[in-house]
Amino acid sequence: MKKLLILTSLILLSACQKNTSGDGAVIPAQRAEGVIMRETAAGESTWQLKATAADFYDNQDVLMDNPKITFNQEKGDAVLTANKGSFKDGIITFIGSVMITSKEEDLKLTTSKLYYNTQTKVAWTDVSFVLKRSGITVKGKALKADKGFSNIEIFKQVTDLPTDLKGLQALK
Repeated sequence: MKKLLILTSLILLSACQKNTSGDGAVIPAQRAEGVIMRETAAGESTWQLKATAADFYDNQDVLMDNPKITFNQEKGDAVLTANKGSFKDGIITFIGSVMITSKEEDLKLTTSKLYYNTQTKVAWTDVSFVLKRSGITVKGKALKADKGFSNIEIFKQVTDLPTDLKGLQALK
């Protein structure tokens, strides 16, 4: 059975009576700094999300600054970082300078937006990305992957192969 734990090192509560400001903008119900969210299964961490700060809203939205999620897996960790993030209804959205790295998979992926479904354990993007893996660079318009980014399905791809790869030469 999985549990989602939310730990905060410092919670700053907004003691506001209203959830909107005078100009109609929605304000957070509370703000936390040094946020850690962790999913566990059978007592083991499956992923851990850290953010420098997060705003929690009455409608259950969570908006995060500098989110970093580490996916724990048998082959090693995959780490995803971004400028901003949100969490709602089991979907984590990462926005701005999104980068995924995995030393075990020799992988680096960059994009501007990426989603992760905490229930299905699937990550995906519907925007352009660059994937570098074992000396091969793949560019595409969308992808879907498992949480460790070891199984990736790429859509509308363009592949750049190194010229020194045995048996393959670039077209002239």
